[in-house]
Amino acid sequence: MKSQNLQFKDVIIGIGSLILIVLSVGLAIRSGMFSISLAEDEMLTWHLIRSSGIFAYILLTGSMIWGLFLSNHLIKDWSPGPVSISIHSTLSWLGLFLSLFHAVLLMFDDYFTYTLGDVFIPFLGPYRPEWVGFGTLGFWMMLIITISFTFKKQLGQKTWKRLHYLSYGVYLMVTAHALFAGSDSELLGFRIMIALGILLVVLLTGARIGRQQSKKPRSRTSQRANRELA
Repeated sequence: MKSQNLQFKDVIIGIGSLILIVLSVGLAIRSGMFSISLAEDEMLTWHLIRSSGIFAYILLTGSMIWGLFLSNHLIKDWSPGPVSISIHSTLSWLGLFLSLFHAVLLMFDDYFTYTLGDVFIPFLGPYRPEWVGFGTLGFWMMLIITISFTFKKQLGQKTWKRLHYLSYGVYLMVTAHALFAGSDSELLGFRIMIALGILLVVLLTGARIGRQQSKKPRSRTSQRANRELA
């Protein structure tokens, strides 16, 4: 009965998501968004590069924080496990697609000349190759982690969790990319946004470590009690 309720909720959430996507696409088409040529406005490509990069970073941060909420069991009372994992996976996929959009648009910008190799091979390219390279490397790592959602059963819970520890490395590299290669890195609001994200990740990671440490004495005590009873 419980599994049927969870499946029903997943179906409702899926239908709701599809309706929102269809409505969003319909409004975008009606507004004429897709009829705008990148060649018509020299600054349009640049604005799209900036906005897609910022939103991709926000989604990555959201996925990171949501994953830490899951591992700390902070949302188990009001968000069923399958739904929580679906949200976590969706945030990751959306962040990944926006990151890809952000990278590909660089080839249409007139300020710097980016080739396909510059976009997809780390530490190449004409602009700050070290910091841009961290973003490229973070993209490939994020791709591996995001795909692992699909193969969670085949990988097994332990392997899947270990693979997701790479998320910390991705978050560090993408944050470095945003701060040292992003054109908005000098803006106070942008820095505050990044600082708040880092603070939440650090606090939730500390809570997770503390939770894991508190479990160890209990397990040792139970092991001793079992030995004494034996």
